[in-house]
Amino acid sequence: MKVIKELFAKRVDERQEMELLKVEHIGFWAMYWMLFAALLIQGVIMQKEIEVVAGEFITFMVTSLIVLIGWVRKGVWSYQSRKVPGIKAYLCYSLVTGVIGGLFFGILMGIRWHQNDVKGIVACVLFYIVFLFGFTFVVFLVFGTIARKRERMLEQAESEEDDMEK
Repeated sequence: MKVIKELFAKRVDERQEMELLKVEHIGFWAMYWMLFAALLIQGVIMQKEIEVVAGEFITFMVTSLIVLIGWVRKGVWSYQSRKVPGIKAYLCYSLVTGVIGGLFFGILMGIRWHQNDVKGIVACVLFYIVFLFGFTFVVFLVFGTIARKRERMLEQAESEEDDMEK
């Protein structure tokens, strides 16, 4: 047991730890988005079977859930803002996601399903835009509401600790 504790003993100062966290942060997000790109390329463009990309998909979804749950538990949303954004931001994020993702998936799936039928491709694009907009808006709204409540709880606990210290 002592050998294990010795092996994993912390031997860096706070500055070095911050530098390590920055490097890990960049590495994690690079890996995350490359995994997302690999899923898109294999699943949508190359039309691989679900069994081929199942491991990558499960890894991507578990990682996404861990990050989302962690953000909500800590009451934080992003590096750019100390507070959780509101409905306007959710609408904006959802609109961007819906248009970009809807065009990408709609065109790919429309061509796959409707080949030369322009009306079918346009309908497919519109469906994906509306679906992705609605889905991402609901996800942002639910997780934003939970994060906002958690943020308030943490602020109250912090102010109570400050009051007790005085």
